[in-house]
Formats: sequence, C-alpha cells, structure tokens
Amino acid sequence: MAPDRLPALLENEPLRVPAGPLAVPPPGPLAQAVAVGFRFMYLVVALIALFWATSSVREIRPDSQVVVRRFGRIVRTQQSGLLLAWPRPIEQVQVLPGPARQLSLDVSVLLAPSNKYQAIVGFASQGTTGAEAYLTGDGNVVLLSASLIYRIDDPIEYALEAAHVAPALDRLFRATAVHITAGRNLNDFLVVQTNADQSHNVIALRSEVRESLLRSMNDRLHALDASGAGLGVEIEQIDLAPSLPPVAKAAFDQVLVATQAADRGVAIARTDAERQRQQAAIGAEHLVSDAQATAKEIVSKASVDTASILALEHDEKIFRSRNSRNSLLLREYRARVVDIMNRTGHVTLVDPKSGVRIVLPGKQP
Repeated sequence: MAPDRLPALLENEPLRVPAGPLAVPPPGPLAQAVAVGFRFMYLVVALIALFWATSSVREIRPDSQVVVRRFGRIVRTQQSGLLLAWPRPIEQVQVLPGPARQLSLDVSVLLAPSNKYQAIVGFASQGTTGAEAYLTGDGNVVLLSASLIYRIDDPIEYALEAAHVAPALDRLFRATAVHITAGRNLNDFLVVQTNADQSHNVIALRSEVRESLLRSMNDRLHALDASGAGLGVEIEQIDLAPSLPPVAKAAFDQVLVATQAADRGVAIARTDAERQRQQAAIGAEHLVSDAQATAKEIVSKASVDTASILALEHDEKIFRSRNSRNSLLLREYRARVVDIMNRTGHVTLVDPKSGVRIVLPGKQP
C-alpha cells in the first residue's frame, strides 16, 4: 500500500476502542510445576517448624525425672508427668532415673601394683570385674568384690557430676573397705574358724559388716554434700562377696575339712557316750528297782517273823509281873512245840529227873 493512501483509509474506518484489560495468557506447565513445588516446600517447612517447636514436649514416665537446661544452665527439674519446654538449642532436657528407681554399679578392680601382689591375689581377680585384696585386723588378706545399689536423691547434683559418679563411688568404697577391714578379723568375712561361739552368730556378723560399710559410705557422701561437692546419690544396699587368695584358700580348705572331721568325730563320740549313759541309767534303774523289791520282800518277811515276838513284847509290857512273864513264855513255848512236833516223825521223851544218860557221838574237846 502506498503511504499517501494511509490517511484516506483512516478517515473512512471507524476508531475501535478496547472494552477491558488485555487477558493474561495462562501459565505454562513449567510455571505450574514451580508453583506446586513452592507450596509443598512451604508445607514441609511449616511441619518441620511445628515438630521443632514441640520436640521438647513429652511425657515423663513414673520411674524417671528430668533436668532442664536453658543455654547450658540448669533452670528446673521435674518428676513424672507432662513436660513443657522450649526446643533445642534453647532448652536441653536430660532424662534421669527417678528417686525410687535403684541403680547398680559393680566396683572395678585396680591393676596389680606388683608381681608379688599378683602371685598372692591371683591373676583371675584382675580386670574390670573381680575381687580386690584388703588387709584385715588380724594380719590376713581377704578379697572383696562388691556391687553397689544406689538411687538418685538430688537430680541437679547428679546431672552436674554424672560423669564422675562411678569413679567417685569406686574410690569411696575402697577407702571405706580399707577402714572397715582394718578393724575386723578374717572370720568376720569368711568362715575359716569353726567354734561353738561363732557358729550361732555368723549371719549376724556378715550383716553387721555390710551395715558398717553402708553406713560409712553414706556418711562420706553426706560429708561431700556438706562441702558442696555432692554426687546426688545415696547408697541403698551393698552386695558383698568375700573370698580368700588362691594360695591361702587351699590351706584354709584343708584346715576346714580337718576341723569338720574332728567335729564329726566328737559328735559321734558324744552320741555313743550318750547312748551308753542312757543304757547305764536304764540298768541302774533296773538294779535299784530289783533292790527295792528285794528289800521290801525281806522287810515283809522279817515283819512276819518278828510279829510274834513283837506281840509277846507288847503282852509283857501289859503284864509286868514275873509270873505273867513265865506264863507268856510257857504259852509261846507250847505254841512253838506243837509246830515242831508236827514236823517230826518219831520222838523219844526222856524224863530229866530219871537217872538215864544219853551218850551222843562227837569229837572230844
């Protein structure tokens, strides 16, 4: 089209004005994918923020307790229940066993200071677990292996000294054991001497030793609390297992076996002696019974034999005259003669006033 004809055309055509804003073209697939990705990222960030904000909100079990630190400084403690705390790193939550929950610690054994110590104590007791040697008051050596049962009574002090609780309890036990064993005999820990006096209170001695250890360790823990270096724990029980060094164990076993054999022999001898005593007592009772029966029989016979004499004596006391006595004797003579005559088969009577003499054979005086 020629340029000179353009104005004529514009004059003939009416001017058209748009009715509204121009339509925005729809986004493409790439733009839609980017928008969906941003929305998903916003949702994930919101969920992460919500999880982070509620990360320290938890339920504390009945056998636990917590210590809450704010920027490393302990601000409070809480027992069982629902815990509300700021998320990390604003506040840190340290979960500890509850005050009613018992914890166990096996006392470790120090390394042997010398070869002589190893030869006496034995290589089997060396290491992280085993028995450690202590000197008793009577100059003997006893091996002690112990397990400490304790509980947390101050969570703040325990949280501050948690890394040092086990070594400190080990050292406290060793110091207490040295003090206790130095004032005790070997027989207070082990049965190495059997006698009648100690056989009845062996259990009481063992219990007393454990109570002494427990009381002394708690006293030392209380002293640390008073000085501001407490561990926040209290010992509830000490499981003590004493033993002898291998070198001395064989000798003590032989002595114990010999003592038991001697006690068994003494018991058998006492049993035999008691049986013989009982048999002798039974025989003595039979003899006494027989003797008493024989004595009663003899007394009864003597009473029967002397009854007539006693009766005659009684009559004589009644009749004091001589004629009465002669008449009583004559009466008794006649009663006796009748019995004698009844026993004889043939009797020859000789008048004493006649001149007849009887010559009887016999020896000359």
